[in-house]
Amino acid sequence: MHAAIFGFGNLGRAILAALAKRPPFSVGAIVDTAPGLAGAPTASVFPAGGDCGTILPSLPPADQPTVLFHASTSEPARATAEIVAALEAGYSVVSAAEWLFHPWLRHGTEAATIDAAARRAGTVAMGCGVNPGFCFETLPVLVSRTMAEVNRFEILRVSNVSGVGPADFAHLGFGLTETDFRARVAEGSIEGHMGFPESIAALAECTGVAIDAIDDRLEPTLALRPVTLAHRTVALGEVAGITQVARGYRGGEPVIAMTLDMFLDPEFYGRRPREALRIEGSRTVELDISPAAPPVPGAAAMMVHAAEALGVMSPGLASLLDLPIGGGRLSRQLCAGPAERDGSGSRFSIDN
Repeated sequence: MHAAIFGFGNLGRAILAALAKRPPFSVGAIVDTAPGLAGAPTASVFPAGGDCGTILPSLPPADQPTVLFHASTSEPARATAEIVAALEAGYSVVSAAEWLFHPWLRHGTEAATIDAAARRAGTVAMGCGVNPGFCFETLPVLVSRTMAEVNRFEILRVSNVSGVGPADFAHLGFGLTETDFRARVAEGSIEGHMGFPESIAALAECTGVAIDAIDDRLEPTLALRPVTLAHRTVALGEVAGITQVARGYRGGEPVIAMTLDMFLDPEFYGRRPREALRIEGSRTVELDISPAAPPVPGAAAMMVHAAEALGVMSPGLASLLDLPIGGGRLSRQLCAGPAERDGSGSRFSIDN
């Protein structure tokens, strides 16, 4: 499978590292419009990724079926323009833009534009990451399949986000005073995790839990000690953690509750990175996974696995939840030889 990467920041580099562990992929182009990156050899920017040529300032046409991993921006207008241009150039696209996970909720115009471009090109577009993508959607949908009836979800993710890049750091609101943080939340320039309402809607649709309203709230935790990161230091009293809670309501009662703790130093504030799930219905199920999937490498892995499964999708804008759960397909290539049996059981040799 042929691949290209658009955006070579922290996530783009993690995608390249993940692709190196998936033999079906070969990387033919890496694109980034930033003046400090365009024209530079990839090996000089990210030595661990090997030699993938020179970082290009623009995306070349796809001369063969190729998946583009879009990791440059989550801003809807710009992301839509970049994705449509890639589709028109012949690429299928897996994008990390959070709102694209379930864009039909709040970004119907952008969804229709991307869907039409993909259909014209005979390719597929999809939004995918680890958050949204895994513990708030794929995991609860999978677990709920063991239940005849589902009435309520409570989901928690505690994540160490100290490895996010400067752009994510800024749009989440880290490093601000509490006054500035709350003012920017009020004006809408800080949304925290941008895809939370989409996750609520996607989970409700997939499991049949009816909702009639969604809310999305953010609370900052101020640094009790300085936190030094690769690109800056968060000073005492600046935002070092964000707790975001989204709820889906039915008749005024929350039936889906999702909590995301994003901290630069979670253990110091008594948070253990983990993903926890409680489902109530025909029975009550609880699940706790430790540690939580890391935000950047986890998103890269989810995107690569989704790309491997795009071949089962029809052209157009798809959802990660449209894929077979897990995103994998049986190869039907493993074949067992005759059983070797003894008094404790059996052993089979496998022919590949």
